[in-house]
Amino acid sequence: MMKTAFKIIGATAIVAGAYLYSRKETPEEFVQRAKTSFEDKKQKAADWKTAYQDFKNSMDQFKSQLPALEKTISGIQRDIDDAMFQIEPRLDEINKYSDKLK
Repeated sequence: MMKTAFKIIGATAIVAGAYLYSRKETPEEFVQRAKTSFEDKKQKAADWKTAYQDFKNSMDQFKSQLPALEKTISGIQRDIDDAMFQIEPRLDEINKYSDKLK
């Protein structure tokens, strides 16, 4: 059992050495690069979490304002309908005169 563990540790050391040699990197450089990469990924995850929370807050705020928005849209539609009701007879008169001119 102990012999197998030494073989695994030895093989791992050889593979790690070959990897570092192929990248022309010292163990310290490898550790520093791994640490930097980890910190970068950790920061990106924190940034994503913050952005996601901001998005959720914005959606909640939008949902809370929907009733007021719907009321405003209904008011605008009512005003447009009223204006069209008042304009329609005048448009009909204009169309009559333009038809006579043709």
